[in-house]
Amino acid sequence: MIKLKHIVALFLASGIFAGLAFFLNNQDKAHHILEKIEETTGMHSPESAPVENDTIPFEKGLQDELKIISSTYSKRSKRTIWTLARGKTIVVYLMQAQKFIQKRGGTVLLMEELNDNPNSYQSAKVDILTPKGDSLQLTLQVSDNIFMKNASLMSIAFQTTNLSHEIIEKLNHLDFPFDLLVPPFGLNDDFYKDLNKINNKEIVLWLAMESTKLNKVHNKLRPLRIHHTEEQIEENINDAKDVLPNAAGIATRYGEQAVKHKQLLQAILKPTEKKNMWFLDLSMEERTVVPQTCKDFDIICKIAFPYNPDNSSVEDYVHQKLREAPKSGTSIMILPLTEQNLSKIEDIAKKAAKQGTTLVDLSTLFNSK
Repeated sequence: MIKLKHIVALFLASGIFAGLAFFLNNQDKAHHILEKIEETTGMHSPESAPVENDTIPFEKGLQDELKIISSTYSKRSKRTIWTLARGKTIVVYLMQAQKFIQKRGGTVLLMEELNDNPNSYQSAKVDILTPKGDSLQLTLQVSDNIFMKNASLMSIAFQTTNLSHEIIEKLNHLDFPFDLLVPPFGLNDDFYKDLNKINNKEIVLWLAMESTKLNKVHNKLRPLRIHHTEEQIEENINDAKDVLPNAAGIATRYGEQAVKHKQLLQAILKPTEKKNMWFLDLSMEERTVVPQTCKDFDIICKIAFPYNPDNSSVEDYVHQKLREAPKSGTSIMILPLTEQNLSKIEDIAKKAAKQGTTLVDLSTLFNSK
């Protein structure tokens, strides 16, 4: 009889240790995936957080937090499947879920990305212990074709050197905000007057800058050169702002040498900061020092890649930029302003809306992140 008791006790102890080992193993997995999420998103959760009282049931609150599209139960996997709108990565959704669970006093038992789920764009397993002690076994899956509204932003800008009546008319028929990159020097007065006929636009100073492509023909553009003094550069930018007082930012024209020259950039960014404008590097120069130099100023600096006829067709470029938006969250499309190019993007607002992308001007896009 005593031996039997010992055997029963041994079995009970083994069961407890096995259960504890299983729990700890899953905790390790959860911590591992959360560490991966934090590295990917740059977001870090506090070690502990106060539990908040909420009248909304825990599961319903988590559904609302993630804005799920649908919830179904799979008998095969014995898990509840929540389908989520595309527009965020599964990593971002997991971090969002973890923060909610911690805030409401729940516990993450398992959080594991799935790389072999053929039924979804991205997915993950999440096991949760609710504050009341109930367990939830979830599979979160990101939809292939249902996008969340305003999930990503896209800006369209036009390199503007000519304004015909037909172009102005087409611009005014666009049903989204856009930017015009405008040279402040070298064009006739009628060109600048015609800008006032265009609706829904944001103006950008398209300034010529140091480049091996510059010659005497470009002197009328008053390019910003390496040999210029800070005073000369500031005077140039002030004059440009006088011509186009509503300009929101400065974009490089040519300029592959300028963006590699820190002293020249500093001289350009200083008055740009004074005028509360942003700076956009369009040079496509791999050795640009714009990001590093910009850190010395209280100013937004970005890099974008305009259409290059040597690399692709306009149609391919437009398609590429549309696909880029939901993948990275933002996208900038820059095209030469022609009637033909305008006809290529007449339906772009509808295409963007279908994938959850909102068309905004550059200032809105730059200030959104």
